[in-house]
Amino acid sequence: MKNLISLTICLVSLFVNTNIEAKNFYRFKNDEGSVAIKDKITQEMELLGYDVISETGKLIKHVPPTKTLAQLEQDRLIKIEERNDEIKRLQQLRHDADLLRQFSSIGDIIRNRDSQLLALEQRIRIQNSKKDLLHLQLEDQQTQAATYERLGQRVARSLLKDIRDSQDQIVSNEINTSFLEKEKIRVEKSFERDIIRYNDLEGVRRALRKSAKEKEGTQPVIYSCPDNKICNRAWQLAQIYARDNSTGKIEIITNSLILTSRPVEARDIALSFSRIPAPENKMQIVLEVSCSQEEEGVSFCKTQQLKDIRKNYLNYIKERMKNF
Repeated sequence: MKNLISLTICLVSLFVNTNIEAKNFYRFKNDEGSVAIKDKITQEMELLGYDVISETGKLIKHVPPTKTLAQLEQDRLIKIEERNDEIKRLQQLRHDADLLRQFSSIGDIIRNRDSQLLALEQRIRIQNSKKDLLHLQLEDQQTQAATYERLGQRVARSLLKDIRDSQDQIVSNEINTSFLEKEKIRVEKSFERDIIRYNDLEGVRRALRKSAKEKEGTQPVIYSCPDNKICNRAWQLAQIYARDNSTGKIEIITNSLILTSRPVEARDIALSFSRIPAPENKMQIVLEVSCSQEEEGVSFCKTQQLKDIRKNYLNYIKERMKNF
């Protein structure tokens, strides 16, 4: 009888507590793949992830697995890499803006590069001249010291100091010359990257201006290369065509770009050729003709003379490819 009373009291208490606060359970799949349900959260569940469910089995929420220290470290490294990538992207945007603000053409970049290289070469020549003078000075001082020794006299302290100073100056001069040589290489590589990047940016500009050029009849002319051998020959012909049809000289020739000097006067004509990838691992050679941005130059660019330069290019290539 006493046991029955105790059981009744427990059942009543459980009923009351249930109505006061609903009990949640935790469902998870253990290492053996079996689904288990517990009334409290364990470390195993935190590592595997679990579902919070009601007494009726309704899903309340899913709690993903707790990440290990290795996974947390990996997340940290990924965030650092993403932040560094964003910094590089912003730096590139600023550099691109500086390029477009400072230079109006690749020719301008080349002239700026040549100016800096010329200044460095002049400083290197000065250093080399100084080196020769220092060596002559040291030889003269060493000859004087040898004379003292030959006469059995002690070499003057002032002369020994001069010899040491000359030797130090020679070492310092060599260090400066080496620095200037390295700086010259750095400038060359830096401008090479700028030229390539500027050409890429110009490609974006060309794409944005394409629709306007199509309306004006000044769109680029494209020659599609059937194979690499013919493309190399067409690239040689493009150099000749640029030389014969532009009013300025060719300022740059690479494997992917031919560019004549920038148009300044109203009737100046500039040509640029770009060799770019095409579908199916082929290549295209794109000709663009440009004129001065002044009003007269814009009008001149729409004349029949300029249209003929564009129109005749493909025929020029085809005629010279007949016997190739």
